[in-house]
Amino acid sequence: MKSKLSIFFAILFWGSIWGIIEATIGWALHATQLHHGTSNILFAFGIFCMLSAAGRSGKGSVAVMLTAVVAAVIKLADFLLPGVEGGVLHPAMYILLEGAMMAIFCQAFSFRPRFKANPAVALWESRLAVPAFAVAVALTLIVG
Repeated sequence: MKSKLSIFFAILFWGSIWGIIEATIGWALHATQLHHGTSNILFAFGIFCMLSAAGRSGKGSVAVMLTAVVAAVIKLADFLLPGVEGGVLHPAMYILLEGAMMAIFCQAFSFRPRFKANPAVALWESRLAVPAFAVAVALTLIVG
């Protein structure tokens, strides 16, 4: 059985990584006016992060939804920037909807990790979870 702290760090790490990608690469892709392509790329990466968190934590749909909540909170940090209010709420809502959709999918199909957890990766996640979250918020505020 995994400790609650290791589950928390896995969710925080993968949600922060997803939030960093949404805030930086998503901003750059939207600047290129590739609106439909941007959604496909970011959704695919979001699925990867959600399923990675679910696999690392062993909590399935709960971890998927909490990972989406972390990424959405990072995206909502854009509200602290002047002049970007219009482009923040909808992406954050879409992140939460993606998380809800994947959580329902994982619940319906009983998602379980296929690989045994590697303790070295768990240590890596636990050491990088809080710095990744801090970097995600900082990059969101800097890049927008």
